[in-house]
Amino acid sequence: MMLVLMPAAWANNPLSAASKLAIAQRQFAGSIRTPSRDSNCYLAFIRIQDDTVLERLRQSEIVVNGQFEGFITAQVPIHAMNELVEMDGVSHISLARHLSLCNDSARYFSRVNSLHSGENQVTAFKGRGVIVGVIDTGIDFNHINLCDENGGSRVRAVYLPCDSTGNAPIVEGLTLPGSCYETPVEIASLTTDCTTASHGSHTTGTAAGSYLPNGLYGVAPEADIVVCGMAESELNDVNIANGIKYIFDYADRHHQPCVINMSLGSNEGPNNGTSPLCKAFDSMSGPGRICVLSAGNDGDAPICFRKSLMGRGDTVTTFLRNQWGGLQREGYVSMWSDGRQIHKSRVVIINRNSGMLEYASPVIGVLPEDSVYHLSSETDTVFAQYYTGEMIFANAYEPSFIDDSSNTDGDASRYHSYWMFDATSRVSGHLLGLQYVVEEPTELVGWCTKNTYFYTFGFENATGGSPVGSISDLATSDSVVSVGAYSSRYSYVDNRGETHVLYHSVPGDIAYFSSYGPDERGISRPDLCAPGQSLFSSANRYDEKSNRDNWLVDVVVNESSYPYYVNHGTSMSAPVVTGTVALMLQINPSLSPSAVREILRETCIKDEPVISGDAQRWGGGKLDATAAINHVIRNTLLQGDVNNDNEVTIADVGALLDIMLGNWPKDDAAALVRADVNYDNEIQIGDINQLLGIILK
Repeated sequence: MMLVLMPAAWANNPLSAASKLAIAQRQFAGSIRTPSRDSNCYLAFIRIQDDTVLERLRQSEIVVNGQFEGFITAQVPIHAMNELVEMDGVSHISLARHLSLCNDSARYFSRVNSLHSGENQVTAFKGRGVIVGVIDTGIDFNHINLCDENGGSRVRAVYLPCDSTGNAPIVEGLTLPGSCYETPVEIASLTTDCTTASHGSHTTGTAAGSYLPNGLYGVAPEADIVVCGMAESELNDVNIANGIKYIFDYADRHHQPCVINMSLGSNEGPNNGTSPLCKAFDSMSGPGRICVLSAGNDGDAPICFRKSLMGRGDTVTTFLRNQWGGLQREGYVSMWSDGRQIHKSRVVIINRNSGMLEYASPVIGVLPEDSVYHLSSETDTVFAQYYTGEMIFANAYEPSFIDDSSNTDGDASRYHSYWMFDATSRVSGHLLGLQYVVEEPTELVGWCTKNTYFYTFGFENATGGSPVGSISDLATSDSVVSVGAYSSRYSYVDNRGETHVLYHSVPGDIAYFSSYGPDERGISRPDLCAPGQSLFSSANRYDEKSNRDNWLVDVVVNESSYPYYVNHGTSMSAPVVTGTVALMLQINPSLSPSAVREILRETCIKDEPVISGDAQRWGGGKLDATAAINHVIRNTLLQGDVNNDNEVTIADVGALLDIMLGNWPKDDAAALVRADVNYDNEIQIGDINQLLGIILK
């Protein structure tokens, strides 16, 4: 045994234990795998006591890469480590840890791996008998990650709402648009729904991927897969609703429970669970029919506007700022009144230096129902002096199901105005804004695209946006499970051997982009969080748009190459939860959406980042798949109902004996769970005694 001594000055140093080991290893081994751009540097998290430390760091050779609240990320030359350790104001140093290039980071953090192995359980849970549905774009229908151990596709059906070459899907006597493919031969002949994306291949692989050798498999690797795919330009709420209907119908026809992953969202709606697609979720979800939605990726963006106005001409102005600071303003602003109170609006251009109003469009109130307002640089010569492009406006009273005492006439609709714009400043320094005015007291609340923020630019009388309330409108339905994201990786290595450092990622902490509520009913969103920064999964072989230089090493099977890549977002965290729900449905196929949501929230991990963080962003906390499964076993199944007939009788003794004697399908995990009557993770004579005791009570 060799004792490696740290420098004497480090006796009470701020290094983490793992960091000390890494430095010691370098001393006697000469090399160590550290996620760094340069072998002569360490990458580190450095917790600092105050900002005065930053100046001392700048005077050293240590390079600060990113600053966060209370800590920084930095590149530390090996020879500068002594200086850093001894520096006043440095309270903790954690060197970057090497993480394996696979989804076992998500499975590890979410406690999924033990469920797959059957560790401390009566059986393993992998989603067998459950349908995992995915509605997305860029799905490689025959990727190796979606095949079983024999190379056969686990994709049981494909619905393409914008395709006309297959069979017309008929659901509930009505023909859905597009085509469906439901035989192995038909599915084997398909390639992809979209040649410019890989998003759907990634989410499907995360939820239900099954290629084991490289470790990049999903949470429910034995579930059946049904997908609805379309080009990104065709992702709309109508196609999505049709896709849900098709997938749930397929599950019903095959008498299987189903969970559908939808890693998509929008902020255009009322954010209160009443938009058309939210109502579609409500109508189609139910026992054994679960929808999982991503929360959105706007958690760092001031896209939510809120302002209380007193009426009598009370006015508020907000400016539109390009996300990247450029001159273009592109996107939409969706603004809602509190009830039916009208808000008028106009376009303004302000000289940022002088504060002078240099342009104002007419004030627009309620337009005739068959008209919109169009502002263009081609027709408005004054507007054209400052901006080129156009802005289009419309408004309407739209249905709302929120109780509102101000609606004394019984009409529950809300006033909604909507600006769409694509305008570019001819010169910098002229701010494009929207000005709203009301005659009756109301609260204005609205959202914009992430490409364009609500901003004040320092003007005291202007109102900017906030990320509070950035939750996707789709995730505000009470019938869905909404999922935020946290970080599980600091860096990764691409197929060229280059290390990519994720400077805004602190493993275990909330992802900076993860959207959150509350929604407009005051309900906390999301429901929970799962790993979403950064995850590795399948890529689309037919993707012609993405830069493959940063992808991972391909898997080669029978001389065919199957790509993988890294992606970030609540799009990635949602399918981790989707796969977990599939495992829950494997045990109890009758779980309702509300039961699933409550179980997931109740069993969440609540560690230090959750406890000390913003409760609104975390929801229930971090997904704990093992705890959720245990909860399903002990709290949703009728103890002793071995044969699953909703009664505990002598027939269950016979069923238990059949299972003990091997006269039962060995892959029927749910039956094995029901047979463990005394919850000791074994099936033996003690379970018969426990069962008899229940019957004789």
